[in-house]
Amino acid sequence: MFGLDNTAQYIDWWHEALPDSGEGFDHKGTLTSLTTTPTLTIGLSNYLNMTIGQTLGNRYMTWDSDTTTIHHRDEGTDSGFSNAVGGWLGDSKILFRYLIFNDGDGPGKRWFLGAGLVIPSKNTLTSDPFFLRKKEKTDHRHFSLSEGVYKGVLEMQFFMKKITNPIFMGGTLMAKLPLNKNEYGFKSARRYDLSLTMFSKKIPKLNASPSGSMIARHTTTAFWNGIEAPNSRSTVVTVGGGLLWNVARGGVSLNIQKPFFVDGAFSGIEGEVDQRVGAWQLSISYRKTLNYVIPWLDPLKGL
Repeated sequence: MFGLDNTAQYIDWWHEALPDSGEGFDHKGTLTSLTTTPTLTIGLSNYLNMTIGQTLGNRYMTWDSDTTTIHHRDEGTDSGFSNAVGGWLGDSKILFRYLIFNDGDGPGKRWFLGAGLVIPSKNTLTSDPFFLRKKEKTDHRHFSLSEGVYKGVLEMQFFMKKITNPIFMGGTLMAKLPLNKNEYGFKSARRYDLSLTMFSKKIPKLNASPSGSMIARHTTTAFWNGIEAPNSRSTVVTVGGGLLWNVARGGVSLNIQKPFFVDGAFSGIEGEVDQRVGAWQLSISYRKTLNYVIPWLDPLKGL
């Protein structure tokens, strides 16, 4: 199966002047992320499949002020900076899923267990943007396309298909766990996601199936050179809705989502200051089952 996941995230942020920064003015701007992730899922057997994916994209920050600061400016991750390697290449991922239980094509339950690896790109920060070792602060960047850290992935999926509404519902529990710190001294936070999804029957006038989703994400503390990174610990709940279309050559889904910061703060802010963050997300995904058998994986070959 071929997949293509496209996501646009818009964040409107503001925070008061940072203490001891020498800048007596508020900071405000936007951060827009545009990413696309093509994936390919290959059935290795009747019970085991493998998914590989590669993220591409750009994150762009605007600085909405006529003042000058060492913390923010109009810039994107497509270009490098004094403490960042630029580019369009994000993380790649390989994930194996094992089918524990499947009731078949009709109504019933599906249960998967998965494990895999996130492989970072080189488009990451190359030094601590918070100057936690009390060095003299110079021009720097706070964001990147990749965290530059290898991560292990653990996943469990459980879904149920029914005849009555909602005809499809279930969820995914996932953990992304850093395996080490990168060459620049950064160790990313552990991330835990609980995703719940449901679809209703197709509405003829729309020729589509409405959907609803909720994602609860908790990240633990990240570290630069063994020192806690400010505002790295957070809990965010994202709710959304969308539509699913079955088209002649696959399936297309459109979702609009609204994140809410339940606990913690925007990770790009350097200290415990008053702040406001507003965010929206738009995602468009495509799935196409490929009727192709890799010869050396064909279980019927030779029979």
